[in-house]
Amino acid sequence: PEAQERLIREVYAANPNTIVVIVGSYPFAVNWADEHVPAILYTSHAGPELGHAVADVLFGDYAPAGRLNMTWYRSVDQLPDFMDYDIIKGERTYRYFPGDVLYPFGHGLTYSKFEYSSLQLDRSTIGEHEEVTVSVTVRNASERAGEEVVQLYGAAGSSRVKRPLKQLLGFRRIALEAGESRAVQFTVNAAELAFWDVTRDRWCLEAGTWRLMAGRSSADIVLAAELKVAGEQVPPRNLRMPTAAVCYDEYEGVIIDECREGGSSAASMRVGAWLRYRDAEFGDRGAVCFEARVSAADGDGVIELRSAAGGEETVVGVCQVPATGGAQSWHTVTCAVEPLLGRCDIVLAPSAGLRISSFRFI
Repeated sequence: PEAQERLIREVYAANPNTIVVIVGSYPFAVNWADEHVPAILYTSHAGPELGHAVADVLFGDYAPAGRLNMTWYRSVDQLPDFMDYDIIKGERTYRYFPGDVLYPFGHGLTYSKFEYSSLQLDRSTIGEHEEVTVSVTVRNASERAGEEVVQLYGAAGSSRVKRPLKQLLGFRRIALEAGESRAVQFTVNAAELAFWDVTRDRWCLEAGTWRLMAGRSSADIVLAAELKVAGEQVPPRNLRMPTAAVCYDEYEGVIIDECREGGSSAASMRVGAWLRYRDAEFGDRGAVCFEARVSAADGDGVIELRSAAGGEETVVGVCQVPATGGAQSWHTVTCAVEPLLGRCDIVLAPSAGLRISSFRFI
């Protein structure tokens, strides 16, 4: 709140040797305090012993060792709309946000200093149903006992889909006396490196190389090692099979809505909405017809069909959708399309108000 920040500024002006204590449940954009005051202590609402706990930390009787379980941004301008829950498209959280934040996920300071060394993997390659043990040596390089939260992150290399910049694979909180060292171990199962493949509606352990990283936070990475994954390559999409519309790769102006026939539907919310399905294989036989299960509550509409290859999109058909009389009144529509051959992306552009449950090409 503005009044509280003004209080911080006035107290700091009177005495620069000021510590700001924040008691809250959410991140705050305390940019000015971060730049000026010597120390900030953050705690949640911890009950009747909160005052004693904060005093113990401030007077040095207890060394803090908490870590942030959320990203603290510098401004709401770094975030998409409040009601946008798609963290991948909106690039939210430490997993997808590429910008500079105030405090990263996993951040936290204490009165001791810790050094990391000797990051080792017990194997260089991992396959399905296998696991790798990761070890790192941590030393308390200060003259005071303390606790460190050792964090292990992973990042996939090239992938068919947008993977996280980093994802937390494990953490260990350890107490070390002054000068003490300890080897910290993590076990990573191959299943933790898989992603949900919307093209086949199942988990996929993708072949490639992962970077495993140990550090003090998601932004303070100290050591890294590579791990090869003996997985599979995602094959081209088969859009001849009935495909759930919500199993898209990219979209704009669309939300996921219910479908009372079962599953979910992709609902177009505005003019210019579209859904993209990457890398579809039609072969030499090709496809000449489009079929979809749709609802149109607000009147007649259309679905424009495009093929995309080499950065260019071509309209291959327009499917007319008569009004169905309700958002959950589902009908099947069909239309002819220009012959689709070989491999390409497919883009569906439904007019505003249309819902698509599933579709296929014939």
